[in-house]
Amino acid sequence: MQPKKETKVKIIAVSCAMIFLLFIGVIGFNQHVNHELNQKNIVKIKTNDDSTVLFYRDDCKSCRSIFSYAVMKKDLFRKNIQFVNTNQPQNRHYITEYKLTKVPTFIHLKYGKQVEKYTGTNIEKIDQVIKGD
Repeated sequence: MQPKKETKVKIIAVSCAMIFLLFIGVIGFNQHVNHELNQKNIVKIKTNDDSTVLFYRDDCKSCRSIFSYAVMKKDLFRKNIQFVNTNQPQNRHYITEYKLTKVPTFIHLKYGKQVEKYTGTNIEKIDQVIKGD
């Protein structure tokens, strides 16, 4: 027995609405990521807790490729991630302080002490640093 015509129409309407909402959500998330990426705030790294710091440059292609993943981890999975744009002149002291040679670099800190460090775009290794394993 086939569903009635009005049931098919309802299924199609609900499906279209869900696709539209998903599309709007993706656009909103992308705008949020771009806003975060282009921030040139002066950052004071919080060292009194367990957190991960992402050092990046807003003009770095590799940084851009993983930035949305880091924002998703912070926003959706509630990971404590601090973002430091090293293109901000007043954030550049972190380059020598944390011995940064390239970006993107993730550093996991536990109460001010460096636990783990990774430079690159490998998602599995980024996850390890964020978890502090």
